[in-house]
Amino acid sequence: MNNISDLKFECVHCGKCCTDLNTLVNTTYLDILRIRDGLNLTQDEVIEILGFYIFDKKPTTKEIDRMVVPPIETERGLAFTGLKKKSNGQCYFYNTKEKRCSIYKFRPNFCRTFPFTFKLLINKVNSTENSIKVFYTEKGLQYCQGIGEEKPIIEKETWIQLGQKVIQDLTKNTVLIKKWNESVKEGLIIPSVSNFILTIFNLER
Repeated sequence: MNNISDLKFECVHCGKCCTDLNTLVNTTYLDILRIRDGLNLTQDEVIEILGFYIFDKKPTTKEIDRMVVPPIETERGLAFTGLKKKSNGQCYFYNTKEKRCSIYKFRPNFCRTFPFTFKLLINKVNSTENSIKVFYTEKGLQYCQGIGEEKPIIEKETWIQLGQKVIQDLTKNTVLIKKWNESVKEGLIIPSVSNFILTIFNLER
């Protein structure tokens, strides 16, 4: 289904996306700052709620280029940043008793946009006519109970506006990570998790 008029969805708060063992919530630095501000966290507390997931095998440059959120250099090697998961696979912020996200107002963009993903379509002749394409994610099609023929058609403009914001945030995040990784390679920065968090704390949003 590639036509936005075919996209039908209504969140039923099933919690599947919060509790799936194989789903990791990627976080941009803007997501991290939003959670920090929402919960009034210290640097150490931010590190506590994040997972820095090290690759079993170092990804190739081509594989990194395909990643929506590129990995960062850390003291243990290349890692991608996401919300920490509990031992049972649930998201750190999933409230099992209430079956709700405990940071819903300032949750990461990954959670805001699920079960959709976005693609920027470039008009090479006229950049003012660039457009946002909305798709179901593979994970969404696998287990999201909010997708179905009986569900309402999504509001096109609302999702496109969200898609524009998400793409802007991802672009800013990619620029930051590129600068971070280059600085590590040049020996200008010690590639520690605490240094990375300190770096983004010092940024203007």
